[in-house]
Amino acid sequence: MKKYLDEVHSSLKKLRGAKQPSKFLPENYIGSEYQYYEYYNIRVPKIRALAKQGFSFSKFPINEQFKIWDYIWQKSNIYELSLMAIHFVNKRPVEELFFQRKMLLKWIKRIDNWALSDEFSNMIAKLNEYNPAEFRSIFLKWNKSSNPWERRTSMVGLLYYSHLRESYVPYKTIINMVNPHLEDKHYYVQKAVGWTLRECWNVYPKETYEYLKKNAHLIPTGGWTAATEKLSKTDKNRLTKLRKERA
Repeated sequence: MKKYLDEVHSSLKKLRGAKQPSKFLPENYIGSEYQYYEYYNIRVPKIRALAKQGFSFSKFPINEQFKIWDYIWQKSNIYELSLMAIHFVNKRPVEELFFQRKMLLKWIKRIDNWALSDEFSNMIAKLNEYNPAEFRSIFLKWNKSSNPWERRTSMVGLLYYSHLRESYVPYKTIINMVNPHLEDKHYYVQKAVGWTLRECWNVYPKETYEYLKKNAHLIPTGGWTAATEKLSKTDKNRLTKLRKERA
């Protein structure tokens, strides 16, 4: 397996170019926390183009390809290699993801930034839509976790982007996942609260607006902008006023 990791790594290193201004470097804005990864700061389009070219194992049986990318995810300390692994996964049919679910669910332990977290949430939202009963207990476990990236996934992974879903998690389920984290101190969990309420509004606008009115003063600062993003200017101003009055 290591030879395949080395192969992808070698190809990736060739994409490293001139240094960019620090504000454009992924390592400076994706919220890395545990320092699992080194960053080559390669733009995503270049990473996707490299993956599209393929590797020596790209024609292997799909189960073997999953094993190789799992090895890369678990063993690599390069952010872009992990990103390539999760990109591979998210291009595969949901039936394959479900077959590989026990392996893929372990990937969450290697997440320490919102970029990988978003990609993982994309995957888990597909799986949850495909077989909700299989993942209910997993979402509940993550929602109570001390790991902020598991808490984040337990919310963002319910819908990810709602327009990608053909069926929706019930409103009550979404809100029950959000409620415990209205006062969460972790910035990216706060952002997840906002993201989830925004996507919830896309699906259940009346119920979500009433929730926002009731809890305007409790929505965390890090999530407020996203939570109210799709509202009309009038509704947004009304909620902002309520928020200030109850602060």
